[in-house]
Amino acid sequence: MTNLKKMPLPQRRGKVPSATAAVLIPFCDVNDTASLLYTVRSGNLRSHSGQISFPGGKTDNNESSLQTALRETHEEIGLTPMRVDVWGQGPAVPGRDNSIMITPVVGAISLLKPEDLNVNTKEVAEVFTVPLETLCDKNNQYYTQFSNGYILPVFVAADKKIWGLTAFLTHAFLSSLLSKDIYRNEWMKRKIVIENSQG
Repeated sequence: MTNLKKMPLPQRRGKVPSATAAVLIPFCDVNDTASLLYTVRSGNLRSHSGQISFPGGKTDNNESSLQTALRETHEEIGLTPMRVDVWGQGPAVPGRDNSIMITPVVGAISLLKPEDLNVNTKEVAEVFTVPLETLCDKNNQYYTQFSNGYILPVFVAADKKIWGLTAFLTHAFLSSLLSKDIYRNEWMKRKIVIENSQG
């Protein structure tokens, strides 16, 4: 994951936020298909409700980013830390409104099965996986521009639109893992409008 640490970050404005969080980028083997796992946040949550995200949340006390990502993943979808083969982590990136710094942690889950998960419906409305082949298909790659000027990728998988920081981290992961002949980063060629994308 050395390349992940070299990815250019979204431009941060103002002071570095003191609040920190971490997410897990779960690289899964689903029926012999390399995939990424995503969650849809519960509509009951006060922030980012209904949005697609990676499992994760705010850091507690003196936790490391790794500890936070694994704990939050377990709390949200029931996946135990023992099932995650941690590959490493990338640099912290600014979250929405520059109010928090979020560290991505990459972990592999072999032979993911439904019984591995126990979804906390108070926090998560849905868990789904997307094959890397789908994410690498240029027909599923777009970009959107936020009101604050940020331009970020969007990935479309069936009825799901993956956007915002989650899409940026997806792009960073794919760029780090795959060669350019497989993932060609063509999302800047087509624009898509995302509702509620104030940034």
